[in-house]
Amino acid sequence: MIIFQVKNTLTHTPKPRVLFYRTYFFKKSETFIYRQAINPFIQPFLLADRFIHSAEMPTDIFTKFKFSLPITYWLFTKWFGKQSNYGGKSISKMKRKLQGEAFDLLHAQFGDNALRILPLAKQLNLPMVVSFHGFDASRKLANRSYREGLKDVFDYASAIIVCNTGMADVLPLSEAHRRKVRWVPYGIDIEQFTLDTSVAQPNSFNILHVGRLIEKKGVPDLIRAFAKSTNEVDKMTLHIVGNGKEERECRALVKEFNLESNVVFHGWKSPKEVKELMQQCEVFVLNSRVASNGETEGLPVGLLEAMAMSRAVVSTRHAGIPLAIENEVSGILVDERDTDSLSQQLIRLYHNKELRLAMGKAARAKVENQFTMKKMHESLRDIYAEMANK
Repeated sequence: MIIFQVKNTLTHTPKPRVLFYRTYFFKKSETFIYRQAINPFIQPFLLADRFIHSAEMPTDIFTKFKFSLPITYWLFTKWFGKQSNYGGKSISKMKRKLQGEAFDLLHAQFGDNALRILPLAKQLNLPMVVSFHGFDASRKLANRSYREGLKDVFDYASAIIVCNTGMADVLPLSEAHRRKVRWVPYGIDIEQFTLDTSVAQPNSFNILHVGRLIEKKGVPDLIRAFAKSTNEVDKMTLHIVGNGKEERECRALVKEFNLESNVVFHGWKSPKEVKELMQQCEVFVLNSRVASNGETEGLPVGLLEAMAMSRAVVSTRHAGIPLAIENEVSGILVDERDTDSLSQQLIRLYHNKELRLAMGKAARAKVENQFTMKKMHESLRDIYAEMANK
């Protein structure tokens, strides 16, 4: 597996004016994009079809350009369940909206969005960066037109950013394209996600999952593993944060295993509330796997946040997760869909507080060394500067 390093090209030049593009900013599960946009080394601007304002990720701190699409576009999306690319008229209208503005580069978030915005970048003669995050480097690749379109994106792009190095092995990259690839892992605000040792810990043994209840997160199997663990240890509580298509199945399993008093469904929680739950848990679990449609993780942010909080983490050998977790050092890795091993590791951590503390300490050190928001901002700064100096 190749790891692509970002060169330090720091010079005393004006902050680059970076136009970020996504069909909408900011989806509540996409804190990783928001954290890229609040980079202190750049002047960020947002271009989107719509903006979602929240207290946790306010959009009013940015200069925004909203492009309202015609009703026919949204009807196509509704009827066919997917977004089409912009037509020539839409690109021309978008170009007029940006008239008089000067940007140094365009940063497209997700491969499908890069494909959609490529004609605008060409018309404005703007260098483009494209970032891949997960589904756009997994299940989307089954679509031939998308896969072929990416080759045009890669021909034009000045840099191709991946959040885990394995993406370079599956994207349709030529040798010339590979030289453009840069690995920029997500970064965590380690000042915010720090364990407060003054807070009294609960007497119960709390296990926490944070993530959407969708197939690639493996929550039904997590519940099955938890049920097996409670056959040996009855003082465990599983806290499930998130919602999604598999919630009904998850609740049915809890009822089937008579775990109503041992499993708590919290629904969606704000980052502040998630942090509070991490403060109260002993173990964080993310049971990720390749979904039946081929979708994979990128590099799960919730996992990095739990590690920053000095929590013992258990996850799977999947996508970018092994880049964050060194097995038996900064956490525990099991194979995908290995419910028995997952159950055994939960029991093992229950009985071994010393191991939990040691792994939590190593997890915090791992994040401090490699996955901070500051390091992410610096890496992006250097990529932007490298493009400006060409």
